[in-house]
Amino acid sequence: MSDSEKESPQNKSPAEPGAGPDNVHRETIYYYSREHRLAGASPNVQQLNDGQPIKASFTKALFATRAHKLIFIAIILGSVTFGLTNRYSGGGETGVKLGRNTVALTIVSVEKTPVLGIVKETPKSGEFYTGAVDVAVSPVLPKPKEGEEGEDAPVFSHRIFFNLVESEMYHLSLPFEGIDFFVILRAADEQKSMRLKVKKK
Repeated sequence: MSDSEKESPQNKSPAEPGAGPDNVHRETIYYYSREHRLAGASPNVQQLNDGQPIKASFTKALFATRAHKLIFIAIILGSVTFGLTNRYSGGGETGVKLGRNTVALTIVSVEKTPVLGIVKETPKSGEFYTGAVDVAVSPVLPKPKEGEEGEDAPVFSHRIFFNLVESEMYHLSLPFEGIDFFVILRAADEQKSMRLKVKKK
């Protein structure tokens, strides 16, 4: 072969990517260390990769974020407020079933006179009682001291009538003072008795 036929360095084809000095193609070798990768992972990820079960913690999930904390505090405050309102509302309103009617009773003070409010609601379907309802109200007297005889409590009685209407309201002025009362409702063979306090405004 003559010198002219010899390949000059300029006539050589460029080496392929990844080719070595002998123009041999070699693959890139990557070194991977699982332990090195897991060293910076969270404890939960490390436990998961070690095959250990991750225990779900309710308290950790509850206080995981600021939003979760605020929701939890709001629920607690709402529950406490609801409980205190029911406890110190002065008795409030009591509902009973009488002849399948729903009867709500409230005692309020109007110019220092206790007034019993009765609201009757009929059921959505089916039979219900109509007719005379006897109402008896008596104040709760203090417990007598030892050696003393207890006095008879005065009783106020009145008769109202449940009619064939969906809703009715009655107001009865009570002829005695006090903030704590026994109330009895009687309709035919059914009787309901309860204790009510004057509702604070």
